[in-house]
Amino acid sequence: MAHPTNKNQHHSATTPQHVAGDFVMYELRVYNDVDYSSVQQGGKLLKLEVLGTVQDGGVPHMGCSCDLCESAREDCQNQMYVGALMVKECGEEKSVRYLIDATPDIRHQVGGETVDGVFVSHGHLGHIAGLPFFGTEAMDTDDLSVYCTPQMRDYIMNNDPFRLLNDKGQIQLHETDEGESVDMMSGSIEFREVVHRYVNTDTVSFMIEGSERTVYYLSDIDEWTSEALENVREADVAIVDGTFYSRDEIDRYDEVPHPCIKETMEVTEDFDTDIRFIHLNHTNPALREESDERAEIRDRGYDVVERGMEIEL
Repeated sequence: MAHPTNKNQHHSATTPQHVAGDFVMYELRVYNDVDYSSVQQGGKLLKLEVLGTVQDGGVPHMGCSCDLCESAREDCQNQMYVGALMVKECGEEKSVRYLIDATPDIRHQVGGETVDGVFVSHGHLGHIAGLPFFGTEAMDTDDLSVYCTPQMRDYIMNNDPFRLLNDKGQIQLHETDEGESVDMMSGSIEFREVVHRYVNTDTVSFMIEGSERTVYYLSDIDEWTSEALENVREADVAIVDGTFYSRDEIDRYDEVPHPCIKETMEVTEDFDTDIRFIHLNHTNPALREESDERAEIRDRGYDVVERGMEIEL
C-alpha cells in the first residue's frame, strides 16, 4: 500500500468562491448526518471540494462561438474550469490537500496554497496538462508526490516537459496499481481501472473513502461496464462522467464516446447512490442552470456538480 509523503509547506485553505444557494441547501439536507464531534475534539475528517466541472477543453472552448462560450470570453465570471477535485481536512486552518487531476486551469484551481500530492487518472489533456505548473517556471515544488499507474509513470518518464519535473526532483512518482489504496489522514483513495480510449496510458477512477462516507469519482469512461456500475452502487456519493447529455450533440460522437447523461440515468435509476455529473462538454445543455435538461436531471433525483461545492467524508 502506498503512503503519502508531505514535504511541502502547508497554508490555510480559502473559502470556495462560488457555491450556488440551491446546492448549499441540498448539501445540508443530504449530508447533515456527519458526526462532527471528532472535528471538535481535534480529529481530522476529510472533505472533498469540486474545483471544476467541464470537459478538458473548458469554457470558453476554442473554436466555438456559441452563446455560452462567447459569454465566457466577454466576462471571466462566466468561465468554467476543467473538472478536478481537492481532498482536504475538515475544521483545519492548515489543511493537508491532495489534488485529483492536474488540469489546464490548475493555476486558478489551486490558487495561493500549495498541495501535498496529486492523483492523475490518465494522460488526456484535461487531467495531466497542469503538471508542468509544479516546475521551475511556476510553483517549483520539492518532491511533490504524484500518484499514478505504472503506465502513466512510463508516459511521464518518456515525455518532456513531464520528465523534467522528476529529473529535477520537483515531483516524486508513486506507482499505484489497480485496486491499491493510498492512505491519508482519516481515509484513503483507491485506484479502480475503467474503460476509456487508450492514448499512451490506461485510465483509473477513484474510490475516496472517509470515516463517514465514500465518494466514487469517475471523470472519464467510454461506456458503462458491470464493474464501473458496481463501483457507483458501492459508494454513498458518485461523481461521474456527464460529458454529453445526448449522442446528437456533436457530429463525431463515435470518435469520442462517453455514456450520455440520459443513458446513465436509465441504467442507475434503481441505485441508492447520490449521483452527480461532472466533465460536461461545452455543447451539453445541462451546463445551463435554467435548461429543461438540468430540470429533468434534478426531477429524476440526480444533479450536476458546481465549482466550490463541498462534501464531507
